[in-house]
Amino acid sequence: MGEEAGAAHDKAYVTFVCGQKDQPDSSPDYISAWAQATGRPTEPEGDERPLKNAYATLAHSFALALAKELDCEDNGGLEPEPALIPAT
Repeated sequence: MGEEAGAAHDKAYVTFVCGQKDQPDSSPDYISAWAQATGRPTEPEGDERPLKNAYATLAHSFALALAKELDCEDNGGLEPEPALIPAT
């Protein structure tokens, strides 16, 4: 899910590499997309996984849309759907 990603119950981010298709010799840029709760988030009651997955999905969707808009090579390496598998 990008070069680097992380999620919590109140925020998530996805970092991807954007190389330009029309400039193959240029240095790629690292871009991060964030989704974060505003205001004063509270600790969730019960299982945090649904909230983490929701924020991760939102951050991934925004990152993918951004990669497409910027015309990044291979959509910045982002898959069409987020991989919501926890890191070990």
